[in-house]
Amino acid sequence: MSDTPILQGDLARIQLPDVLAFISMIRATGKLTLRQSHLERCIHWKDGEIIFATSSSPEHSLGQFLLRNGKITLTQYEESKRRVTANTRHGKLLVQMGAISPKDLWWGVKNQALEILYSLFSWKDGSFVFTDGVDELANERIVLSINTAGMIMEGIRRLDESARIREKVPSLDVVFVKVPGAVPDFRELDMNDHEIAVYNNIDGLRSVRELVGKSELTEFEVTRILFQLVVARLIESAPEEKSARPVFLDVEDSPELLKVISTYNDMFGRLYAALMSAVGEEQARDIFMSALQQAESDELWAGVFFDQFGRFDENMLIANISELPFERRKAVLDEGLNTLLSVQLFEVSQHLDAAGKVDVFRFISDQRASLEARPS
Repeated sequence: MSDTPILQGDLARIQLPDVLAFISMIRATGKLTLRQSHLERCIHWKDGEIIFATSSSPEHSLGQFLLRNGKITLTQYEESKRRVTANTRHGKLLVQMGAISPKDLWWGVKNQALEILYSLFSWKDGSFVFTDGVDELANERIVLSINTAGMIMEGIRRLDESARIREKVPSLDVVFVKVPGAVPDFRELDMNDHEIAVYNNIDGLRSVRELVGKSELTEFEVTRILFQLVVARLIESAPEEKSARPVFLDVEDSPELLKVISTYNDMFGRLYAALMSAVGEEQARDIFMSALQQAESDELWAGVFFDQFGRFDENMLIANISELPFERRKAVLDEGLNTLLSVQLFEVSQHLDAAGKVDVFRFISDQRASLEARPS
C-alpha cells in the first residue's frame, strides 16, 4: 500500500460523514486511518464501498464482540484466548472448537465492523488520512460490502438515540417483564420477525444480555427494540427482588467482601464520571477498557466488563472470587482492586484539571478510609 496520503485532515474541521461520503463518491480504493489521542480506527475501501474495519480498542476485538452479544460463553472465550496464536485467527479457532458456526463467524465479522464504524460517529475531533491500495487485505478471507450511505444514516441515528436508550435500558443485566393486559400491535410498531422474537423472549427472567444472546440481532439493536417497547408501555423493568445479585453461599466472610467490592465499584464509577466529563464518553470507555485489558491475565478480572457508567460487573467478580481457595480470596481481591484502581487513577488524572483531580482524590481517600475503619 502506498504511504503517500491522498486525503487528510482534522475531524474538528471536516465532519466524519462528509469524509466518508467523499471517499464513496469518488469510488476510491484504499485505507482511511482515523486517530484520536491513543485510539485508532482503520476503514478499508474498494471502489467506494467499505469492505473491512479494525480498531485498536480491546472491546472491539471479535472475541469480545461475540461474548458481549451472547454468541459464545465466557468459558469458550477464555479457552480460545489460551489457544490462539499469532498465526491463528480468533474467529477461525472458535469455528474449529465448535463454539460458533461459519454463519455465526460471518455475522460476527460483519457486525463487529459495523460497531467499529458506528463508534466513530461520537468523535468530535481527531485526525484522518486516506492512502490508496489494497495490499493489506490480499490475504483476508472475509471481506464485506457495506453501503456507505446507509451506514452513515444509521450511524447518525444511533448517535441521536444512544443517550435516550440508556435512560430506559441502563444495563445489560436489567430484566424486563411484559405489562399485564398490554397487547402489542407489531404492524403499528413496524417490527420485523427478529424484533417480534425479542418481545416473545421477554419472560421476566432473562436479562437484556440473555435476550441479545438468543437473538440474531446485535446488542444495540436489541436495546433499541426494548427502548421502543418500554416507551410503548408494553414492557417494564422487573421488580428488583427478581434480579437480586447472588451472594457467597459458601463463604463466611461474604458481607465483608461484598462491602469491599461495592465500595471500589463506587470509586470506579466516580472516576469514570469525571473522565467522561473531561474527554467524552467514547474516549473515556476506551481508557477504562485499556486499563482492564492490562489486567486480563489476573484471575480476578477474567471476563469482567465495565458498563456505560464505568462500573464493573460485580456478579462476575464474585463468581471469580468464589472459585479461589477460601484462604486466598481476600488477599486476591484487595490486591486486584487496588492495582486496577491505581492504574485507572493514573490514567484518569492525566485528563483532569486541578479542581477535578482534587475532587476525585478526596472522594477516593474518603472511600478507602471507610474501608479501613470497618470492624476487623
